[in-house]
Amino acid sequence: MKIGSLCSGYGGLDMAVEAYYNAETVWMCDIDKYSSIVIKERWGLPNLGDLKTVDWSAVEPIDILTAGYPCQPFSTAGQRKGLKDERHIWPYIKEIISTLQPKRVILENVRGHLTLGFKEVLKDLTEIGYDARWAIVRASDVGAPHQRARLFVVAWHTDNGINGKIETIQKECIPQSTGTSGGFKAIQRSNSDGIRFDLGAQRTEWNKGQSQSQFAELGKDASNASSEGFQRSINKGSVYAKCSDIWDRPIPNPLEEGKLNAKFVEYMMGLPVGWVTDLDISRSQQLKLLGNGVVPQQAYYAIDKLERL
Repeated sequence: MKIGSLCSGYGGLDMAVEAYYNAETVWMCDIDKYSSIVIKERWGLPNLGDLKTVDWSAVEPIDILTAGYPCQPFSTAGQRKGLKDERHIWPYIKEIISTLQPKRVILENVRGHLTLGFKEVLKDLTEIGYDARWAIVRASDVGAPHQRARLFVVAWHTDNGINGKIETIQKECIPQSTGTSGGFKAIQRSNSDGIRFDLGAQRTEWNKGQSQSQFAELGKDASNASSEGFQRSINKGSVYAKCSDIWDRPIPNPLEEGKLNAKFVEYMMGLPVGWVTDLDISRSQQLKLLGNGVVPQQAYYAIDKLERL
């Protein structure tokens, strides 16, 4: 199966999709200068550039389209202008999907998108012949020492993939989560025959007294912490264990010369050592790339749950 990637960044979402579907990315598309460097050096693939100007009818056909499209219009860290934000490019992505007609569409965005602009995405997907399932998943659900809740969407053409529409929710297949452990919590039936569920109650188990808040604050002890200071709660024999045990390796110092260490952020994002930080990109641009990226293990976990629901 072939993957085409929009808004590719450093390719975190594509790593997960390649691993889950045993597929191969054949082209990427990102207008950012520094993302282009990562695409060239790490992926060695054509970068189609500005998705607004590409002749999509002439692009190599694909089976799966990925898009971690800009989150600024929907993020609580911004002004949340939503559809009025000039960085809102979903209408272009809709047209690309309609032109390419992939069997699967995998989307990622911030949690805030769920309450701003997402109903329009579902409506558009329905109009061009796709059904969808979506989930809010945290990086901590796969063992990362931070939360980074994100919205993930798996959409499929109604003529391909998952057969038919989802008519009922089989509650026995969705155990209700209680306390600090457990699986899924079904919280909404959608109007477009998708299902929204939340993994918010599932937590990474910590030992030796290390807390997520302590990590987030980059306290003095964090720089000396060992990867043995926390234990991932995922079953290593499970289907998503293909993702590397990235958080079992030594933790880079959070600070470098008194500033946030890009290698530490790279580690937090679940990437191979040096994936971004070994390239000829300034520290500030490395941090920007990493901050806008996708945690591959988190995406893999979300896709697996959505496909199996």
